[in-house]
Amino acid sequence: MGNKSSLIYPTAVSWWLWIPIYTLIIGQGIFLMRETSPWFLVFHLILAVVIYLFVFRIQYHLTTNELLIYMGPLLIKRIAITSIRKMACTNNPLSAPAASLKRIAIHYDRFGFVLISPKNREDFMAEVEKRKMKLLNQSQP
Repeated sequence: MGNKSSLIYPTAVSWWLWIPIYTLIIGQGIFLMRETSPWFLVFHLILAVVIYLFVFRIQYHLTTNELLIYMGPLLIKRIAITSIRKMACTNNPLSAPAASLKRIAIHYDRFGFVLISPKNREDFMAEVEKRKMKLLNQSQP
């Protein structure tokens, strides 16, 4: 998982959720290819690859003072660790940078909220709490 100052947690994946989605995407491409043009299958295969690159490559980077949420190659959220007010395990199905329904609800700042699904939820939450305490102790005189 990298050195101690920066840890990378990959997303957990609920395969039971994603296999039907992929089956529908590719099946629709095959059906439309037979009815109209082979380009529909090519389009649906490209769509499946793009979904893979963005969804299954979700990562949560814990730096010394921030949580960075990447979806594929894109940084989609940056949260200061000291701004995290509360974390709790949840199965909330709201849209989120998470490929599993085994999620962590993170409340930050005054009204900020995000759902994530790192592998090893308990380890992730313990590491965030440890880093937050260290940062808060360093900021006190």
